[in-house]
Amino acid sequence: MPHRFFVQTALAQNRALDFGDAHARQIREVLRMRVGDQVIVLDNAGLQARVALREINRAHVRGEILETMPAPAEPSARIILYQALLKTDKFEWVLQKGAELGIAAFIPLLTARVVVDKVSKQKYARWAQIVTEAAEQSGRGKLPRVETLQTFDAALAVARTRGGARWVLWEEENTMTLKQALAATDAETIHLFVGPEGGLTATEIETARGLGAPSVTLGPRILRAETAGLVAASAILFARGDLERAARAG
Repeated sequence: MPHRFFVQTALAQNRALDFGDAHARQIREVLRMRVGDQVIVLDNAGLQARVALREINRAHVRGEILETMPAPAEPSARIILYQALLKTDKFEWVLQKGAELGIAAFIPLLTARVVVDKVSKQKYARWAQIVTEAAEQSGRGKLPRVETLQTFDAALAVARTRGGARWVLWEEENTMTLKQALAATDAETIHLFVGPEGGLTATEIETARGLGAPSVTLGPRILRAETAGLVAASAILFARGDLERAARAG
């Protein structure tokens, strides 16, 4: 399978393509590709192109666009994961695996029990790189967004204005299951809220319910904070038939 790269070039308007420094370095030094090799590039706007490498040197890597086509379809369920900040390696793991899975956007949350409460510009840049590489590797048609840090209350309010279903995953919920919540809506956009290692407080749950975001359970086992959102997203994609369609397409 050809290597894939997201680029900032309007593919429909060009026949030649100059790769940026990071991609050029990867092609030249990591992948050790040669003139004539082919890659797939995506413009994050719905198109992808098959590109033949024509020049590879220390100054630049240049390719020729051979054909353009629609990018692979994204999941029909547009899942936005509001993940409370976790320890660095755990949060980055959520970003990587969530991007592979098909999550459309990630919003880091500041909740009452988070351990880390600040995010540097360097951290945002690293997060963007993680989701880009995961999207390229997994065959995504569009890049997931990583939005800026929000408080729990503010994120709930924003989700309300964006429409769609809004659910808070909570280990103490014993009535509403994810399966029941899914059966009650056909919303294309689904907002999932997940707490930190210490969980969400009862006060936060009441706030969420008051803003139309009920709590749901994933079953009798208590999942880790970095696991819950990915399990819920997987279940949603399965229920909506996206995993079945991906299997048939492959």
